[in-house]
Amino acid sequence: MLPPVFSETLMDSLLYQKEYTILMRDCDTFGRLKPSAILALFQDSSEVLTEGWGVGLDAMLEKGVGWVAAKLEVTVAARLPRHAETVTVRGWAARCRAGIYPFRYDILAADGTELVRGCSMWVLSDLSAHTMMSARVPRITLPSPEPENAPLPRMRAIRQPEHPRQATRRVQFSELDLNGHLTNTRYVDWATDLAPRAFHESHPMTALRIDYRRETFADEELSLDWELTEEHLFCASKDRFALEITFG
Repeated sequence: MLPPVFSETLMDSLLYQKEYTILMRDCDTFGRLKPSAILALFQDSSEVLTEGWGVGLDAMLEKGVGWVAAKLEVTVAARLPRHAETVTVRGWAARCRAGIYPFRYDILAADGTELVRGCSMWVLSDLSAHTMMSARVPRITLPSPEPENAPLPRMRAIRQPEHPRQATRRVQFSELDLNGHLTNTRYVDWATDLAPRAFHESHPMTALRIDYRRETFADEELSLDWELTEEHLFCASKDRFALEITFG
């Protein structure tokens, strides 16, 4: 939920808010908003906010610095939005600490019901050295409606699979972002593709957690360790990422 310090005067500059009608391209074959589409909507809000504050993608690229996702968490509070439904997407910056920049998000139904909520954590990386630990990486303060002493969001650790199976996946040109990395949302598509259609039909997503550990580049082929149970799908690739989807 939005922090109580929001006011009408603050919302214009600190809160991203947009009505959005769910399109076919956003949905799975059952008409539900896809997990990767949720991530895309959330990421769009962060992009608009940072651009408006003068620290967006292009401005940072000029400095040789890029925004890199570190962690992301999504919770389905009520249900997944459906095809042709008009929802409100909101995003705002949480308080940054020690070079970690959290953003919070939610998706509301037309009647104001919170359908989905989420949080992401971002860092700034030196694109030439692929590291945070560089004099070229600035520390910035993002405008936030949250109190000065608000704690960083806490995200639960992703468990390891007990009996993993193996798969491989190669990064394609169409999956690259403007930094030349595998787009953040595509990791989720890779994972959901591992479960069969019949499973997805009776198992809608209720939560999602991702740890982005290191960038993945064009034409790289990753070995995936994965496990599917009635309640969870786990997918990971060594030092690159770990992901867990919970189903209802």
